[in-house]
Amino acid sequence: FQHLFTNGGLFQIYHFKLCFKKTFAKEFEQKHDSDMNSTQTCGLKVPVGHIIVNSRWQGSDLVSALKVSLPVHFETSTSVIDFHPSCNTGAIYISEADVVEGISFKRRAARLRKANSVRGIVIVEKTDITLQYFYNVQKFCVSDLGLNVIPVTDQKEAAGFLIQMVYVESRLESNPFLKPFHALSTDVSIMKTLTTCPGVGETKALALLEKLPSLELLCKATQEELSAVVGKASASKLYDFFHRVT
Repeated sequence: FQHLFTNGGLFQIYHFKLCFKKTFAKEFEQKHDSDMNSTQTCGLKVPVGHIIVNSRWQGSDLVSALKVSLPVHFETSTSVIDFHPSCNTGAIYISEADVVEGISFKRRAARLRKANSVRGIVIVEKTDITLQYFYNVQKFCVSDLGLNVIPVTDQKEAAGFLIQMVYVESRLESNPFLKPFHALSTDVSIMKTLTTCPGVGETKALALLEKLPSLELLCKATQEELSAVVGKASASKLYDFFHRVT
């Protein structure tokens, strides 16, 4: 036994195992910290009029549609965010399969909610297949997390919405004097969400945003408060839109 230690045999084996454990633990900790940072911070500088897309979307129909109207830049990271229309706006895309599966989209939305300095937008495929699940998605993302939900039929429509967002952000960033007089991109997404509710067009949606300028206020509003703005019939549909879970 002493001879083995003298020759360094067992000692070298023990030392190797100890170093391996320390190295593995350090790498795991660094990876964990990196994942947390990519989830919680943005840190991206998005050029005006451009969009940054997570590299996992390369070759998709959505990116092909974006490239027709916008310069597209790809980023390689473990971030939950799929699209950055601006430095402070992040969007994730929930596909038809994700909606039906019902679990993974909740994890992604929760991670988006935790992202610092990023206005979270959830783009969801609302089709004949996902219609029965859509209210559950909407309740979780809007009521529980306070995120904006944008229903789309397919990736092409999602690309159109993202292009619109980039144009809005570009106008605001290139001319700061427009900021007090024009809706921010968050308002654009809320407007689109409201107008998907039966009986609520752009006029009523604008009236709602004047009285209740955030998703949190809209979700907490009573039917009486909504009725004072859009009328009793529309208020009932709107209240059901935000609170129905079946």
